[in-house]
Amino acid sequence: MNGFPAKVLTWAGAYTISFIGTIHLLVSDEHFEAATYLGWLFLANFAGAVVAALGIYWGEHRWGWLLGDMIAGGAFVLYVVSRAIGLPGFHPEGVWEWVRLDGLLSLGLEGLFMTLSLLAITPQGRALVRMEQERIGQEQTAAEETPGRIEREMLEIRRRMAPDLSDLREHVEPQAIKEQAKRSLQERLRGIFNSVKHTRRRQA
Repeated sequence: MNGFPAKVLTWAGAYTISFIGTIHLLVSDEHFEAATYLGWLFLANFAGAVVAALGIYWGEHRWGWLLGDMIAGGAFVLYVVSRAIGLPGFHPEGVWEWVRLDGLLSLGLEGLFMTLSLLAITPQGRALVRMEQERIGQEQTAAEETPGRIEREMLEIRRRMAPDLSDLREHVEPQAIKEQAKRSLQERLRGIFNSVKHTRRRQA
């Protein structure tokens, strides 16, 4: 897939799995203290997330998304299991300890990544991305054609109005000339009348 929606999907997937790995790296120390194997699992999560992010970023690599699904899905399941029934060697206080900022943030990102992967690797998801790309392409084409279309419509309006304007000019111009001649004649007669009136007054 090419186009803006596919690029956005690629960037979103790469960044999301990177954030998931970073969160697990930041909290790996305290899990080493709780159970050594958990600390190593968190480090493995970070390493796998880096590889998956690179695979997704470099192009249309299905394995990058599948590896990211394994990492995100595994972390999601282990978090739920650790809080519901606990894990071997995991501190008892962690059971039912759901409200942790890092844990809830990680859960949200893991769910988001698995949703994005459905758009990237399933036929239905890829079809949706293609449809979005086609819609954007149609909008861009319409935006590019709008000035030319408006210009053509204006020319067509002028062409249709030209006969009417000619007829209107033919009727209006003679009438205007008549009105102007009438006003000129009235002004001249008024001037003559005023001149005669003034002359009579002088004679009187």
